[in-house]
Amino acid sequence: MSEEEKKTDDWGKTIPNPEGYTIVKYAGGWVLFISAFVGMVFSIFIIEVFKNYYNRASDWLLWVLFFVICALLWIIGFKITVVKVNLKISDEGLEQTRLSGSRFYPEHRLIKWEDMKCFHPYGRTRSQAFQISVRDGMNFRICVPETALFVKQKGNKDAFKEFRTVFWETAPDHNVHVAFFAIT
Repeated sequence: MSEEEKKTDDWGKTIPNPEGYTIVKYAGGWVLFISAFVGMVFSIFIIEVFKNYYNRASDWLLWVLFFVICALLWIIGFKITVVKVNLKISDEGLEQTRLSGSRFYPEHRLIKWEDMKCFHPYGRTRSQAFQISVRDGMNFRICVPETALFVKQKGNKDAFKEFRTVFWETAPDHNVHVAFFAIT
């Protein structure tokens, strides 16, 4: 294993790359939606199995059960989808390289400036921190973990804020405009 591969497998280290920004992100909206949906289905299943023991006095127990199941599924989903990426802004466009983590993200992705419609510096939903709307293909989303509960990279929020600022300054030079509203 080369020295660079050893560095990329270590979550605690920030990989020095003067040409990009190393951040940790995850699939925030999908994890939240799937954990709530599966938690609801699983809670209904448990209610049906134990309906002989159910009475109105145990309503609070059902809510506690639902929230515990959702929280556990959210933690599992977060751990499955968390990924460390390097984002590089170049004359060609935005380049994302997966350094370590989830295989749900492509190893390398390039979004050319001419393929970008607009960008949302603060995301289009509450679960997103940043989004680029693309003309053809999938939009580019960044969901930064709010808590450092599972993310061991120091300065993750600072690196993301610096990336957002530099992208915001660079995008108008390439005719990519800022969209503050969800309609684009």
